[in-house]
Amino acid sequence: MGTRFIEVDESRQGEPGVRKGGRTLTVGDQSITQDAWVKVEAYDDLDPTVTGDVHLHTFAVPGMEVRAGAAKDDEDGSSEFETRLVPSVQYYQIELGPDSLNKLHDALKPFIAAAKECEPPKGRKGRSK
Repeated sequence: MGTRFIEVDESRQGEPGVRKGGRTLTVGDQSITQDAWVKVEAYDDLDPTVTGDVHLHTFAVPGMEVRAGAAKDDEDGSSEFETRLVPSVQYYQIELGPDSLNKLHDALKPFIAAAKECEPPKGRKGRSK
């Protein structure tokens, strides 16, 4: 996801997003760890130059998945798995600033206009053993 660490001076330790970290340098079989101050900065996944007002968004994309069912015996005695298409949903997360979020909304407008609003699907209960 769109997050980067920028090393900053210790004097910025009170600023939002600034945390104490460490930097380890290894030469041969020797290592030394030094304190370092870093600013954790989220950026837009579509436009990394955008760092202000960036938020994580989750969305789902419907699709179809091929599933194999039980084996079916043919007339010649051989077995073949039955396949079928079943609806599926893939979930995604992306960090977007306001302009990129508007682009996403604009791309979805014709689909939203043709759809009807509904409640989120209820989770399916697992099968009991």
